[in-house]
Amino acid sequence: MTSQPLKRNLFEQLAQVSKALGQANRLMILDVLSQGECDVDTLHQKLGLSVANVSKHLQTLKQAGLVKNRKAGLRVIYALSDASVFRLIVTLRDVAETQLAAMHTLLREHLQPDTPFEPISLTALNQMHKAQQPFTLLDVRPPDEFQAGHLPNAINVPMDHLNDKLSELDSHQPVIVYCRGPYCMWSHEAVKTLLDQGFQAKRLLEGYPEWQATRS
Repeated sequence: MTSQPLKRNLFEQLAQVSKALGQANRLMILDVLSQGECDVDTLHQKLGLSVANVSKHLQTLKQAGLVKNRKAGLRVIYALSDASVFRLIVTLRDVAETQLAAMHTLLREHLQPDTPFEPISLTALNQMHKAQQPFTLLDVRPPDEFQAGHLPNAINVPMDHLNDKLSELDSHQPVIVYCRGPYCMWSHEAVKTLLDQGFQAKRLLEGYPEWQATRS
């Protein structure tokens, strides 16, 4: 094979990965899988997509080398192929946030700068920890995602149980809330609920996958 056809062939392989990423539902599947491995039925329930739709998207992602699977009895369990896939998602996110005006507008409106809803970063959280500032770290993801991995000393109160668990939280110290990552709305909703009930609350910009990536 001469150099020019070889070069084109290599870029065709890159294009296959790009094509697999070029669909919002597939990106949302990768977002959930970055929290931990799942079977098709779990992804169907978490994302509100049909089982057939989830299966089709997973096959596309697998063909592009972005996910892998294993058998567990009758179930097929899917996971990100390796840490490089999550790094790719973060890079894609960074490019979109810096280069797309529509994305920038959505984020500006969502983050609401200079209000209680503006998030804090992992760096700021680490500084609070080093300064021994008291705070409650609240993970509002579903229990299976929390069990798959979470930030140290976090407590798990899924968003749909938060109102019932407010009395168990220490109202005398700030609450830092996190969920799946920057685009997860649960932490935003949780902060609003906590503020309405008189808590000091902030949401963490990043989620567990971003924190985990800093450990490797």
